[in-house]
Amino acid sequence: MRPVLRVLEVLSVLELASILILLVNLATVHVDGVASVLGPVHGALFLAVAVTALLARGLLARTRWMALIPVAGGILTLINVRREARR
Repeated sequence: MRPVLRVLEVLSVLELASILILLVNLATVHVDGVASVLGPVHGALFLAVAVTALLARGLLARTRWMALIPVAGGILTLINVRREARR
């Protein structure tokens, strides 16, 4: 697997985990401290996925554009990265 695909895979998993934790927190106990910490972390991960996808060489256009979709970008990028790794 190319290094850029591995980086995108890790960042996408972390972004997906952060949004899931934020949504579970919102739907259940709604602890303000969790949102205060994970909100900016999720934002930074989203930007890291988007910038990495846009600047990386050799990625399909689909992978680049899917990385820019808020909330679903992490999982869509992860799916596309795994498809690209197989080809």
